[in-house]
Parts: sequence; structure tokens; C-alpha cells
Amino acid sequence: MWWRKFFALLFPVLLLPLAGCGFHPLYGTESDSANPAVMNELASIQVAPLADHQGQMIHNALLTDLTPRGEAEHPKYILRIRVSLNDVQEAISTTYSATRDFLLYTINFYLYEGQTIVTAGSFSQSYSYDFLPDYYANVSTSDDLKRRAALAIADEIRNRLAAYFAKAAEVKTKSGK
Repeated sequence: MWWRKFFALLFPVLLLPLAGCGFHPLYGTESDSANPAVMNELASIQVAPLADHQGQMIHNALLTDLTPRGEAEHPKYILRIRVSLNDVQEAISTTYSATRDFLLYTINFYLYEGQTIVTAGSFSQSYSYDFLPDYYANVSTSDDLKRRAALAIADEIRNRLAAYFAKAAEVKTKSGK
């Protein structure tokens, strides 16, 4: 059992080089070591409204992610999003009824500064759930899945925008502007 004591002493020593690696989170609150320039840029984004209920859930999740202290009075950027949802019932049973639902979200987003697109991106996310015999359980499962999808989509858009602003700040610092 001497090896347990050895590893118990060796483990903290092995972690010591990681302390100086310079890791810091891409975004966060002012209390952590977030890049204030990225936080300020994210807070200056106005999210354009989306049409349907799923779009509104994504819109609200983005507002919470980008501007947790409230929307900017004079936004510098406008974020426009297109969401396409493909709902496919699959796994057909012997009675020709679907036993599984598959949702594929395709998201395109565009960040405008004035009339100019400064960054854009697209990605897809898929979700699925099994149908249950109880109708209410299916409705509840579908609603919960769409709510969780909206949060995940908003997080992905926020991460991509934060990465863009972090890279832009790095380029700006290197060029001396």
C-alpha cells in the first residue's frame, strides 16, 4: 500500500505545471477572470425577434446569455437568426405507428454592425425521444426537449460569438490599434 501514499504525494506535484498554463474562461461574469472586452461586446448585441414559439424560446435564452443585466440602450450589433426544424417520426412499429420522434435543428446566424455582416455561422443539432402510450407524456416530453434545445442553441451561438470577439480583440491587440 506504499504506492497509494506515493501517488497521493505525486499527484499535486504533477498538477503544479498546469497552474501556470494561462488558462482563463472565454466568458463569464465580472467576478471571474473573463475577458471584459468580450463581455462588453456580447452585451452590445441586440437579438432580432424570431417568429414562432421555438424561435421565441431561443430569443429569450440568447437575451439571458448575452445581456444578463438587460439589453443595451444603444446596441452596436444586431444578431439575426434563422432556425429550421425538421421533425421526422421514425422507428415505425408493426401497427404502422411511429415509436420515436427525431428533431433536426439547422441554425444560421448573422451578426451585423450597421449593414455589414461581421461574422456568420451555421450548425445543426439533433434530438430525439421515444413516444409513450400516454398522450400527455408525449406532449410534455416534446415541450421539454424543445426548451432544452433552445438553451443549447443559445449557448452554442453565444460561444461562437464570444470566440469571434476574443479573436478580434487578440488581433486588435497584436496590430496595436
